[in-house]
Amino acid sequence: MQKGPGNLPLWALVAALLTLNLIPIGSSSSNSLSSSKLATFRLDYLVHSFTFLAYAWLWVWGKIKGYQWFAHFELPIYIAIVLLSAFVFEYAQLLVPWRTFNPMDLYYNLIGASLAIIFILISHFTSRERS
Repeated sequence: MQKGPGNLPLWALVAALLTLNLIPIGSSSSNSLSSSKLATFRLDYLVHSFTFLAYAWLWVWGKIKGYQWFAHFELPIYIAIVLLSAFVFEYAQLLVPWRTFNPMDLYYNLIGASLAIIFILISHFTSRERS
């Protein structure tokens, strides 16, 4: 397994997702996203969940390229970053006046993080079986 690009792509993804969670969203954009519904389900909750699939994509991409994200405890550290991101992205909104903390957003962040972790684990264990 080659060392790869280090952790730069991972930290760039974390920074990009955090920035997207903290940038001010104009009231028209925010209202249109949170008011768009599929039956009674708000579509912005899907955005919260699907955002975290970027972590799974990055993990799989790195493994296809033969990268090792961390020298030690790679899988647990990566999973911890995904889980912590789910909390930090929503709680960080308490620090800026133009965004608001929403427990339901946190809930859907955790659903998305859980889905990403499932894909990461599937990738990890299927690649180990092939080795």
